[in-house]
Amino acid sequence: MRGITALLGIVLLFLAGCSSKDADNVIRVAVTPASPPNLYEENGRTVGLDLELFEGYCKARGCTLQITAYDWQGMLGAVVSKQVDVAFSGISITDARKEVMDFSQPYMENTWNLVSLNSRNIELDDLSELKQYSIGYPRGMAYSDFIRNDLQPKGIYNLDQVKLYPSYNEVLADLQNGNLDLAFLDGTVASVYRKTLPVRDSYVFTGFDRFGFAFPKGSKLREDVDEYLSNELKPEDRQALIDKWLD
Repeated sequence: MRGITALLGIVLLFLAGCSSKDADNVIRVAVTPASPPNLYEENGRTVGLDLELFEGYCKARGCTLQITAYDWQGMLGAVVSKQVDVAFSGISITDARKEVMDFSQPYMENTWNLVSLNSRNIELDDLSELKQYSIGYPRGMAYSDFIRNDLQPKGIYNLDQVKLYPSYNEVLADLQNGNLDLAFLDGTVASVYRKTLPVRDSYVFTGFDRFGFAFPKGSKLREDVDEYLSNELKPEDRQALIDKWLD
């Protein structure tokens, strides 16, 4: 009986070890699948540039991804509260966000685009014209800090004029329904929707926005992802991947 008990103990210990090892190889991911081409849903599957880039890391490390979808604020909140190990969906690296989470090195440059319906033909030659228009974008976006810290002090636009939505889908629906003048979009998102919707760029902000993978503060995973991005993924391979999804 003692032999059976001892053997059972060994088996349970072995299984516990396997479970622990398997758990170590699973990376919990938060996403907002409404930011094409970086992350979106297609035919019931989550796809996009960010996912393919991170899957390259996992292929090199032998890990698997456990993906959970949130709205934009929920995704960032899941990182801050350490409910997940990483988040990606075209997340801008900002000073405010760096206070509560860590970022990988940037993996691509981005623009911020104010877009309008073609039929409205809104073209902003001077930002002083901006205050006469309504602007909308998803809650939790970095645009809020930009308006609060840059545009508002200059008297260009006040944050309380902004219409906030759960995701880009609702923003663009209101734009098409005539309930919104301008949608604030990431340049990557704008490049996709210009192909399928009657929208145009009214103004483009350039030169200061970069995307990165977001991690909880003190994440060891971030260090290893940076190692992969810096020393293992060839720059030409990363650019080819970006070009593929932006084409």
